[in-house]
Amino acid sequence: MAERTWTKSQADAIAARRGTVLVAAAAGSGKTAVLVERAVERLTDKERPTPADRMLIVTFTKAAAAEMRARLESRLRQMLREDPKNGNLRRQVILLSQAHIGTVDSFCAEMVREFFHQLDISPDFKILSDKQEEELVSAALAEAVGEAFEAGTMGPLADAFSGERDDRRLTHMVSSLYRYMQSHPFPERWLWEKVALYEAGDASQWERVILEYARETAEYGVRLLTAALEEAREDQALEGSFGPAMAQDRQALEALGEAAAAGDWDEAAALQQNYAQARRGRLPAEHKDDPLFSRLENCRKEVKKAVEDLGRCLGVSREQGRGELAQAAPLVRGLAELTLDFSRRYQEKKRDRNFLDYSDLEHGAVALFCREDGSPTDLAREVSGRFEEIMIDEYQDINQVQDMLFRAVSRGEENLFMVGDVKQSIYGFRQAMPEIFLRARESYPPYDRERDQYPASIALDRNFRSRKEVVDTVNFVFSRLMSKEAGDIDYTGGERLVCAASYEEKPGCQTELQFLQREDGASAEEVEAAFIARRIKEMMAGGFTVTEKDGERPVGYGDFCVLLRSANRYAHSYARELEKLGIPARAAVSGGFFAAPEIQVMLSLLQVIDNPNQDIPLLAVLMSPLYGFSADDAGRLRAQDRKEPVYASLVRGAQEDPRCAQVLKDLEQYRGLAAALPADSFLTLLYGRTGYTDMVLAMEEGEERLANLRLLQRYARDYENTGAGGISGFLRFLDRLRQNSSDLQAAELAPGEGAAVSILSIHKSKGLEFPVCIVAGCGRNFVSDQREDVLLHPQLGLGVKLRDPLGTARYTTTVREAIALETARNAGAEELRVLYVALTRAKEKLILVASGEHLDRSLEKWGMEAAGGEIPAYSVRKGKNAGQWLALCALCHPDGGELRKLAGVGASAVRREDYTPWVIGFSSQGRGGPAQEREEPQAAPPDQALTQRLRQRMEFIYPYAGSLGVPAKVAASRLAAAQGAGREIALSRPPWLGAKGMTPAQRGTALHAYFQFADFAAAAQDPHGELDRLVAQDYLSPQQGEAVDLRRVGKFFASPLGQRVLRSPQVEKERRFTAVIPAYLAKPQGELQGAGEEEVVLQGAVDCTFVEDGRLHIIDFKTDRVTDPQELWDRYGPQIRLYGYAMEEVTGLQVGELSFYSTYLGQAVSRPYHEEN
Repeated sequence: MAERTWTKSQADAIAARRGTVLVAAAAGSGKTAVLVERAVERLTDKERPTPADRMLIVTFTKAAAAEMRARLESRLRQMLREDPKNGNLRRQVILLSQAHIGTVDSFCAEMVREFFHQLDISPDFKILSDKQEEELVSAALAEAVGEAFEAGTMGPLADAFSGERDDRRLTHMVSSLYRYMQSHPFPERWLWEKVALYEAGDASQWERVILEYARETAEYGVRLLTAALEEAREDQALEGSFGPAMAQDRQALEALGEAAAAGDWDEAAALQQNYAQARRGRLPAEHKDDPLFSRLENCRKEVKKAVEDLGRCLGVSREQGRGELAQAAPLVRGLAELTLDFSRRYQEKKRDRNFLDYSDLEHGAVALFCREDGSPTDLAREVSGRFEEIMIDEYQDINQVQDMLFRAVSRGEENLFMVGDVKQSIYGFRQAMPEIFLRARESYPPYDRERDQYPASIALDRNFRSRKEVVDTVNFVFSRLMSKEAGDIDYTGGERLVCAASYEEKPGCQTELQFLQREDGASAEEVEAAFIARRIKEMMAGGFTVTEKDGERPVGYGDFCVLLRSANRYAHSYARELEKLGIPARAAVSGGFFAAPEIQVMLSLLQVIDNPNQDIPLLAVLMSPLYGFSADDAGRLRAQDRKEPVYASLVRGAQEDPRCAQVLKDLEQYRGLAAALPADSFLTLLYGRTGYTDMVLAMEEGEERLANLRLLQRYARDYENTGAGGISGFLRFLDRLRQNSSDLQAAELAPGEGAAVSILSIHKSKGLEFPVCIVAGCGRNFVSDQREDVLLHPQLGLGVKLRDPLGTARYTTTVREAIALETARNAGAEELRVLYVALTRAKEKLILVASGEHLDRSLEKWGMEAAGGEIPAYSVRKGKNAGQWLALCALCHPDGGELRKLAGVGASAVRREDYTPWVIGFSSQGRGGPAQEREEPQAAPPDQALTQRLRQRMEFIYPYAGSLGVPAKVAASRLAAAQGAGREIALSRPPWLGAKGMTPAQRGTALHAYFQFADFAAAAQDPHGELDRLVAQDYLSPQQGEAVDLRRVGKFFASPLGQRVLRSPQVEKERRFTAVIPAYLAKPQGELQGAGEEEVVLQGAVDCTFVEDGRLHIIDFKTDRVTDPQELWDRYGPQIRLYGYAMEEVTGLQVGELSFYSTYLGQAVSRPYHEEN
């Protein structure tokens, strides 16, 4: 295998090891390869190798952790094959299984389980599922709010925050605040600190945010007016009319900016409120048709609107703002108290059920390792001694809790290796805090291998994934959009990508930007999918090729990926539109579970089993593949009386139609089983009885449908784990989820699999790459949370609305507006990073698609903002969608000439130093566009030869049909159960068994274990002493020991059968066997025909055998509660007879008696084996 060549920066990241290192790894820079190589170097260092179990490698997904472990094992085993005598390599391969390679959650869970006694929790806790969490949160909220009403403390909160009809608005505020708090190491302390900000009455920190925004707004207005004044000089008349007025406007804005920069709130507020544009001079009528006149007018309108919008947050005096603060303080305190009360109740509910959620794991680890001042505990120092290096991948997505945790268990923060790319931090909704990465990047000096000083930062800026056309596009776009003001980071220097991929030049790889103006009410999905389908067909027909290691190959459907900001809402629409146009497509989305047809059918069946008097579910079941009723069949069923319930019609129809009778028979049988079995067990039975899993496998996308049915089982099992049970409860749980607009995750296949265009979200694409990336839906506006009732910020705290004195309306406050500005800025920065992730997925070609109505009008405004070839940070911050950002970039691009004409902008200031050709298009599209120009596919004539082969296969009769249902290997107990079932019985678990203590089944198991492990001679003499020995030697747990009824042990040894065992020279217990038996013995009664001479392997275990008079005797201990031991023969006769057959085969001894010993009755019942056979 060829030795890999590392760049200088990569080599530094691999070798630097004498202190903490932060690696800023750009997209496609080989970050994972570097991380693996560094770990391998540490493990195989000739002088001082790091044992694999003394490295902590943290990733953010289980898949990434599994990949890391697999890569390390592969490299070590390869090295061991090359050097088989290397003892260190052998040790490291063994130790790798104990290496701490996993997610943040898995590390926290490991620590919490190890030190559970310090947290006062049980070590066998279970992780709360999303569905269970919803249940417990809902219950805890209801209790907290209900008690607050009873205590009389809810009045002011309800008046201020509840809706007109219910308290859902308030409970949503509480749950949102609770979830947000969990991203802080000490949530309760954080909350009270933010309450104290209100109660202190000092609004200065919020005012600073607003004044800075006011300064930026004024600066933006000055910039637009200055550019417009320059342009006005082209026409003397227009300059005379507009010049003095715009100069006066600019002067007013400069004064506003200066007041804001000086921190003078009241002066800035007064200037904003008093801003009035100067009247322009008179102008001859013919000039009003001049495009320049329109641009100058639009410029003034844009500036006026920007200043007016500023009034939303700067529209009150400082004294008024602080009055709002005093009014809000008691409400914020009340909200905090209610939230903490809910938190306590929620924790109690989890504790009662022995549940923890992922937040509990993190905060449990923080409690173990961090003091409230952030310093490490003594335990943290002890644990830190276990790890020689801590490697953290995707460090840009870490939050404050996680960062504090890993710094605490590091060795004085001197053995951390952190890798990430802040430009790809796109998980703000999970409370990721990219500012943590940025602070480290700014404070750590660049690594110098000569000085070798730490902490240090290393930049990996070379992109080995993408063609130059893609890399240049990314650099062009983000050098104009991403700045500290608008994106938290300046896209300059080490942040720019350097193309390092090796591709041969070929035509057709230019980036394409297509702006589609929608007309005729056409949707974005229709218009964009039509364009995308056309481009895919053109590229495939035009000979576009994909580069692989062994050369070029034609592009296929699987090489295209359509990326969407929100795939859940729109991916299926794009897929449908593409498929209409003959393009195979597959949408990878989250949720969508309830909408899956196979789930709808199964849920309908469950509803009907639970209550057959439900017309819609019953009709759905009848007309599903389960029973195959047609619409005509359903119509005939209902023809006699359309007003009666469908179930009544079915009962009546059963008298003549055997299909109706079969449905009723099935439902009756299923209903009895459903009443007794847990939901997940019942679903397993139902799948087998109905054959529905086989049906869905035969359908289109069968594997995915089957996976959904398996998921339904898993969700049912998760539900049963909450302690509740049964189909009725499970259905109610699902109904509550749907009423709350919740969904469950549907099954999905990996993107890129198969010959279909992948459609997925940008978030799901992270870490993936595709030859051709089509970023669609760019014209959709960003989703904003500014309308939420409570806005939250880590430093600025909580922002709420207040009610007016009459209680008729809510109004915003200075605090809320400041938080709104900061959260909007953060959200905009994240949207920039999302766009960066999207653009950097492409290997060979990028196609960017944005559609919208009246784009031509928007272009005029955007043209003003991009005048001079620069895009103001204010314009980026105020951008409503990615399409607007891309249009601003296109207006600055040398190939954007046609777009600039539409916008009325000149090209004089366009920079060309980083020019790479683009294809930029603008067109109008409606319902009558390309989507309706396609030709309808013609049906191909039938293939007669294929038809004949299919007929032969369909009519084939399997010659060994008699052996069907006989597996190659079976368990004796399962076979006996199948043979001995005269009627079907399902035993449910009574509710009282949920109480503490052992169940009857567990007590029976304990007694069985006693008989299995006891020394019979010692047990007969001193059963209690023998029990103590079994417990002391861990054959039985203490709880099992307490459950063993020694009176029943004594009865056995005193019985005639027990005395025979004690006299026997040869006794064996739990005798396991494997034997070959004739297949006919493995067939249930009535199905013995046709099995022929087939054989099967039988496995099992006999409780006890003893030899007497040269013959082998078999004992099966039974703990069933029976009134007559003969009942045991009815239940288990087939099983013990199989034991007899097998033991003769295995031992060569003749079997004498078969005996059941009932521990419940203290009696035995025996029969000679050969009489039984």
